[in-house]
Amino acid sequence: MPAYCVDASVVMAWLLEAQVTQPIEQFWTGLRDGVDEVYGPQLLYPECTSVIREQVAKSEISHDNAVRLIDQMLALPIHVSSESQQFPRALELAERLRRAKAYDMQYLAVAQLEGAELLTLDRGLFDAASRLGVPVRLLA
Repeated sequence: MPAYCVDASVVMAWLLEAQVTQPIEQFWTGLRDGVDEVYGPQLLYPECTSVIREQVAKSEISHDNAVRLIDQMLALPIHVSSESQQFPRALELAERLRRAKAYDMQYLAVAQLEGAELLTLDRGLFDAASRLGVPVRLLA
């Protein structure tokens, strides 16, 4: 069963339709019910919610649109990983890569723990996953 771990950049690009690239559209529209599994760390929804709020604060979207985007986000077929090892693993990965923060490392940790390919638009996260041998795809 194919498994994917999406980061906030992939979710937000889909939700903010103006940022959809062909690879992102192909990923989200190509998912097969009961076949493909999509994962995210526990950090995913708070990070996306924060990005949506920033859009409102910058007057780029309305509050009503933000509420709609949150509903759409929660309807995506994403399994938020309950694997508690994502936290110590993220800390370990941050240490190995000499990162000051472990936020992005949670995506790598969940990809490893769930045996999933990491999907991202973040070049730095792509490079980190590549260095660690984590299957990764840049959806740019």
